[in-house]
Amino acid sequence: MKGKMKAAVLHKPLDMRIEDVNIPQIGPRDVLVRMKRVGICGSDVHYYLKGRIASFIIEKPLILGHECSGEVVEVGSKVTKIKVGQRVVIEPGFVCGVCSYCRTGRYNLCKKVKFYGTPPVDGTFAEYVTAPEQNVYVMPEKMSYEEGAMIEPLAVGMMAAKMGKVTVHDTVAVLGAGPIGQMALQAVKTHGILETYVTDIIGYRLEYARKYGANAVINAAEEDVVQRIHEVTDGEGVDVVIEASGASSAVLQALDIVKAGGRIVLVGYPQREVELPLDKVISRELEIQGIHRYANVFSTAIKAVAHGEATVEPYVTHLFPFEKIKEGFEAHIKKIGNPMKIQIMM
Repeated sequence: MKGKMKAAVLHKPLDMRIEDVNIPQIGPRDVLVRMKRVGICGSDVHYYLKGRIASFIIEKPLILGHECSGEVVEVGSKVTKIKVGQRVVIEPGFVCGVCSYCRTGRYNLCKKVKFYGTPPVDGTFAEYVTAPEQNVYVMPEKMSYEEGAMIEPLAVGMMAAKMGKVTVHDTVAVLGAGPIGQMALQAVKTHGILETYVTDIIGYRLEYARKYGANAVINAAEEDVVQRIHEVTDGEGVDVVIEASGASSAVLQALDIVKAGGRIVLVGYPQREVELPLDKVISRELEIQGIHRYANVFSTAIKAVAHGEATVEPYVTHLFPFEKIKEGFEAHIKKIGNPMKIQIMM
């Protein structure tokens, strides 16, 4: 398909413009997808506000977005499984497939990865995007486009549960009840976890966690998290901590609320360096596992939603039409209307 399309192009911090750009062209193993829903992620907001995340710097106009669902409108000559008209979600990281990380199943660590909306790769706040066939997943018939665009953040939660080696026998604390923390809560539920505790400093987020699966919620602005966790676990602490806030204080709390021999999974990126008391890690034989995006969990996330094991649609609190995308970003930044997940209707 040739011609022009509308896209939201970020030129510099706070300068996003809807412009006419060329429709991307597909290769023989690619598909062209008409976007239907795209979620606003915290990383999108960070680029919007700062123009960079760590070493990733926007040096030329960039289209943000990576949490998406849509409809296939064109397929390449060598595409065999995906068909025009199918409703799909896209795993947004495109990897080389031949390096040692890709060949051993840890393709999220591929050094040649191209990830939607990460400089210099354009993302999905556009009418059309291309993707390799292997990154495109057909949505179950009853799955909505809103649910489809929640698969990507759910995949982060699924990766946290996987790398944390959670089982039905574990107790789990999730620190941070933003969208990723909520998806981590949903993910551990699919592993049969019977006891989950969620912390945050924003009340309405904690109410979502309470409503959709947490056994107890703790407002860290009003209570001592360490003391409260030990109270609800009879002084034992939890088997697994998933740190999803990126707050330095929460990282340190994780060391004090996890059992000896327990696991800490770091999902949130701290905004500054965190000095860890390694004596606690060594003397208590703690496992600390960082995760970066996800690998081999996308199809599982789709099945979890399709089978009703993970709840995602109620977290979509705001839908903005494409022409009001900047209002969507403002709602996220200023927490207008108690947002959880804001999606753009393309």
